[in-house]
Amino acid sequence: MAESRPPVVLPVPPSKSVTHRALLLGALSRQPCRVVGPLWGADCRSTLAVLQSMGARARRVGDDVCFEPVADLQPPRAPLDCGNSGTTLRLMMGQGARLAAPVAFTGDASLQSRPNGPLLAALGALGVATDSDGGTAPLTLQGPLRAGSVTLPPRVSSQYASALLLSLCLVPGDSTLRMDGPVASRPYLDITRQLAARAGLAWTTTASEGGLTFHVPGGQRPDTPQLVVDGDWSGAAFPLIAGVLSGRAVHLRGLRPDSPQGDRAVVAHLRQFGQQLDWSEGVLQLTPRPPVAPGALDLGATPDLFPALVALAAATPGTTTFVGAPSLRHKESDRITAMAEALSAVGVRSVERPDGLVVHGGGPLHGAEVASHHDHRIYMAMRCLSLRCGGVSVRGAGCEAVSYPAFESHLAAFR
Repeated sequence: MAESRPPVVLPVPPSKSVTHRALLLGALSRQPCRVVGPLWGADCRSTLAVLQSMGARARRVGDDVCFEPVADLQPPRAPLDCGNSGTTLRLMMGQGARLAAPVAFTGDASLQSRPNGPLLAALGALGVATDSDGGTAPLTLQGPLRAGSVTLPPRVSSQYASALLLSLCLVPGDSTLRMDGPVASRPYLDITRQLAARAGLAWTTTASEGGLTFHVPGGQRPDTPQLVVDGDWSGAAFPLIAGVLSGRAVHLRGLRPDSPQGDRAVVAHLRQFGQQLDWSEGVLQLTPRPPVAPGALDLGATPDLFPALVALAAATPGTTTFVGAPSLRHKESDRITAMAEALSAVGVRSVERPDGLVVHGGGPLHGAEVASHHDHRIYMAMRCLSLRCGGVSVRGAGCEAVSYPAFESHLAAFR
């Protein structure tokens, strides 16, 4: 690939996952707390709005959010609208469950299709009355949540565990949370643990038989003056993929190589595709190479990388098999079917698996109109693939602002 043009130098967006957790911890802090550099996407705004509806005292100062202490969150006057944000719904279900009053949750049509049954069952086992239609929103909880022991089944969303951990540490009494193995998306639990530790909360974790057990001391409270949001490894995948597809070198600023975000594995995955990635003075540098099929990739720990890597596999000669991520069928869209349909539209053959996709890439691509299903990661993946095939139109422009508001302007740098 030609490298005569200068590298594309970009800042990465703030982490969506870190922002959700930082906003919650900041709102509950005993002292005034400033959340520095949060992502101002729709999902994170949903979390902030829900917190404010429950009495959090927040104001925006520049690009930051400043919280003043409150005694605790309070029952809202109306149902809490979580928009399209599954993270908002799950994390705030944990907080609403602590209150000795009914708390109702709702969201858009997509959110109302996403399952919450294991979390509702766990809350019910800890004394919370729950009311839902098959485990989906709209739903109502009435606590108070009690300390105790509870178990989550294998392969469930890590958001359920994060919600329980961030609520059980606040209630009186000690608790035990067990996740039966295999545990899905474990790196997101590491994000929760690290943010909680920064805010002064702690629990211990032991691993056995492929599962995890968390021992959670009760009666804790966040107490921190500041929480800094680091760059988003999930979002970084898209300019990196764009660099490979366009043959442009990429320099990304704002990433931490030691981040607890599991999606930093995109570096290892891209190296499996034959790409050269190096660190220089805190900047991640991609030097693109002709991509080679890596064989099988297990995305069980990093399902959010799936759409971007599938787009790369579509343009890579040979067969790439993505496995290990059945949760992809319950994201903002069924991401396995959505990507299979989008690839078919541009001339790429793929075969769906229950937990992934087999992509036969490297053939000729052609223009088409494809659906994003209003899923930000599907939209960005197919927009990146359009660098390799002219005439691709992706429906749903604007949904990318959920996690990467500057995506379109950044993508234009590769053309």
